[in-house]
Amino acid sequence: MKKKAFLAATVTCAAAMALAACVPNVESPDVESNGEGAVSHQAATGTAQSLEELYSEMGEVHSSSLPSIQTLADGTQVQLAPDVDFSYWHLGDQPNSYNIKYLNANNRGCNSCHTDGLVDLIMNHLSYPHIDIRNNLGMDATPMDCLICHDVGTGYVTKNFEFGSLIHGIHSRDTFKGDCMSCHNATADGKGMQLWEEAKYDVMQGLTFISNEDVNAEMSYEQDKTNEMFDLTFFTGDMNREAVDNEMKGVPTDDAARDAWEISVSGLVNNPYSITLGQLIQEAPSETFISSTQCVMNAPGWEMVSNVEVTGIPVQWLLDKAGGVKEGATALMATVSDGWSRGETLETLAKNGAYLVYKINGENLSWTEGFPVRIWYQNRGVPSSIRWVSDLEVVDTPADEVKVFEGWELDEANTLDPDMIGKWYNKPNAGICFFHEGQIIKAGEPYTFEGYAQAFDQQVTAVEFSLDNGATWTRMDTSDSDRNKWVYWNFTITPEPGSYVLAVRAVTDEGLVSMYPDKVMFNAHEA
Repeated sequence: MKKKAFLAATVTCAAAMALAACVPNVESPDVESNGEGAVSHQAATGTAQSLEELYSEMGEVHSSSLPSIQTLADGTQVQLAPDVDFSYWHLGDQPNSYNIKYLNANNRGCNSCHTDGLVDLIMNHLSYPHIDIRNNLGMDATPMDCLICHDVGTGYVTKNFEFGSLIHGIHSRDTFKGDCMSCHNATADGKGMQLWEEAKYDVMQGLTFISNEDVNAEMSYEQDKTNEMFDLTFFTGDMNREAVDNEMKGVPTDDAARDAWEISVSGLVNNPYSITLGQLIQEAPSETFISSTQCVMNAPGWEMVSNVEVTGIPVQWLLDKAGGVKEGATALMATVSDGWSRGETLETLAKNGAYLVYKINGENLSWTEGFPVRIWYQNRGVPSSIRWVSDLEVVDTPADEVKVFEGWELDEANTLDPDMIGKWYNKPNAGICFFHEGQIIKAGEPYTFEGYAQAFDQQVTAVEFSLDNGATWTRMDTSDSDRNKWVYWNFTITPEPGSYVLAVRAVTDEGLVSMYPDKVMFNAHEA
C-alpha cells in the first residue's frame, strides 16, 4: 500500500464517501499486579516456573500471534504485516510478536476492514456515482489517493467534502466498531496522530532493509507499451452530460456521425472556415503515434495515467489551411459547443505539436473519450485535451494568462506549509503497477516489479528504486527517453526469505524528484 507523507494528520483510513462495518480484533492481556505496581512473570505468562518454561510459553504466544494471510478474489495471497519479529537481547532467541500482539497490525489500516479494497468500495458501494478513478493498472487505493481531490485540489470537491471531516463523520456511526487506532498511529515524538497507512513502514518490526550498495537488480524500461484511456465522468457542461448519458445507454458511435461533425477555424486567422471531420480525414495528413497524458489531479503513484496510440490531424495543417495566423496572435483555444474551452500558446504548440484526435488505440473515440473528436496537446495534463471540439479559435490573449495543465502545483490555497508553495505534488509521478500491498512472492526466484513514470511537460531522465524505505536509491538512467511517452519500468530482484518495502520515484531533466515516492510492502516466502 502506498505511503505518502501529507500536510494534514487528521484524516482516517477509508475511501471517501463510504461506510462499512469494521470490527478490529483488539485484545488486552489479563495481567495481575503483585500489589506494588510490578507484574510477576507468573502472572504475565501463566505457569512458567523456569526460564526454559518461560521461553516455551513465549514461543506459544508468538505462534498464536503470527500475521494472517488473506487470499484475494484474483487468487493473490497477501500478508499485511512482516513475516518475523526479531528478538531483543533480553528475550534470548524468542521473538516478541510485536507486530501482532502489541501493534495489532493485522487489524489496522483500510484493508483490514475493506478486504475487497477501497476501489471496490468507492466504485460499487456508494450512495451516488463516484468519478471513475480506475485505469486497470492493478493498484491498491489508499486514503492518500483521495487527498488530491478532497484536500489539495482547490476548486474541485475540497470546499464541500474536506477529507478529514468527511471520513471522521462516516466512521463515527454505530456500524463502525473500531476506534482511532484502527486508522491512526499515535506517537510521543511530536508527530501526533498519523495515518497508519503512512506510518506503518516506520513502526512495524521485521522488515529487511537493503541499501543500494547491496541491491542486485536488473532494470529496464520501454515506452511503447500502451494501456487504456482513463475515463473522466465529471457531470459538467451540457456536452459532458450528454456524452455520459449516451455511454450509459449504450448509444453506438459510427463513422457517419463522426464524419458529419463540423469544426470551425476562427479568430485571428487570415481565412476563417468551417469543415466536417469527414472532409478533414479525407484531405489532411493524419498521423498515428503513441503519446501519454495524465489527469492533472492524479494522486502520487495512482493509475489515472494513459499511454495510448492516437490518430489525428495536425492542428498546424488546419491553421495553414486558414492562411496562417495574423500578427499579434498568441494562443489557440479549443472550444466545445457548450462553451467549455482550453488553450495552448502558439509558441508551445509549434514546439510540442497539437492534434485533432479521432481514434485512440485504433478505435473511434467512445462518448466519454470525446466522440467524435478531441484536441490533443502533447505534454499537457488531460484537462487541456478538450473533448467534443467544435471550434479552434486563434486569440491574442497574453501568453502568461493562457491556462495550461502541467501537474498540480501547491500554493497558499492548498498547503499550510510555506516551504511547500511552488512545489509539484504529482510531478514527476511514478507508480508500482499490478501488485498488492503485502503480496507474497517466492523467495529465491527472480521477480519482476513493473510500473510507470511520467512527468507531464518534462522528460523523465531517471527512475530510482529503494529497498531501505527511501534511505538510499538505486538509479536507472532514462536520459534517452521520449518525453511524449511514459517510461514503463521493470525492476527484477531475487529476494531472500523476509519482508521488504519497495519504493520508486522519478527524476526529470529540470531536476524535479517525486515528492511522494510510491511504496509497497511484499513478503518473500520459501516455496
